Amino acid sequence: MLDNFPLSTYPSNQPIFTENPDVFFETRMEPLYARNAGLAEYEVGPRAGSFSGVYRNDNNDCLGVHKEGSYTLVNNRPFFEGIQEKLTEYFTADQLLKVKVKDSVSHLGSSVIREYIFESINSTIESKSHSTTLTFRVIAWNCFDGSTKATVIFGNIDSFCTNGLISGQYQANSRKRTSGFALDNFLGYMDSGLKDYEIEMARLQGYAETPVLVPYVSEFFEKLSGVSERNAQRLNEQFKEEMSIRGRNLWAVVSTLTNYASHTDGLFPVRDTGNSHEGVTLLNRQSQVGKWLNSKAWNDLVETAAA
Repeated sequence: MLDNFPLSTYPSNQPIFTENPDVFFETRMEPLYARNAGLAEYEVGPRAGSFSGVYRNDNNDCLGVHKEGSYTLVNNRPFFEGIQEKLTEYFTADQLLKVKVKDSVSHLGSSVIREYIFESINSTIESKSHSTTLTFRVIAWNCFDGSTKATVIFGNIDSFCTNGLISGQYQANSRKRTSGFALDNFLGYMDSGLKDYEIEMARLQGYAETPVLVPYVSEFFEKLSGVSERNAQRLNEQFKEEMSIRGRNLWAVVSTLTNYASHTDGLFPVRDTGNSHEGVTLLNRQSQVGKWLNSKAWNDLVETAAA
């Protein structure tokens, strides 16, 4: 890291990371009990096996049900503040002061995602017809329904069209400590995350310089795991748009996939279930795109284009 002005000189009444009440709600775990049927008034029956529920303290919404010993409750505040503490240790003051925070709360709060976008850490990808800036980001994901473990994810985001791509992730340790959440080896993972980001930027620049034939791209979309015929057609439509901007190259193919992974409107809508699940849906899509870009189908396309 570079030595810049000390963080202690930053005004204490201006927090580096935003305080969002929608994120920093408290939760508790309580045993679940059966209800005795047929009674005029509610009456608690015997305990429902060895299950407990995670409840929000502010509105008593149940965010998840877990069997005893299968889940460790970690509230959002120690989790996110633990990560922010590590970010403060790792990055310079001027880098931290240029961070944008983006929050997403899904399924009544059962999943909470906080993105830290480091606008001062970026790289430019240039093709013959276009250039765009990719910015490094850290994503923290806490979950109360058991669908994923507490996770820290590294990636980048395209400032031209806010497309995101995940380059790596690891599961955070759920063991508590007195100063917050235990993020063992976080700084080591941050080193690898930034190194992977640099490697990825060089690879994407290479894609921007590699032309590709449209029929091979269409064939690639059809081979993708889990992609329906309809979505393959939509990817082809999006590719035409990306190609008109970025050129007929592999970078336009990548941008087509990351557009799918970062938008819930346009060609790739999601069904509105009333659970505000956009953040989780997009993060899962970005993870899926990461797998596609490491698949045999992608490697075949790259080899064909390079030939």
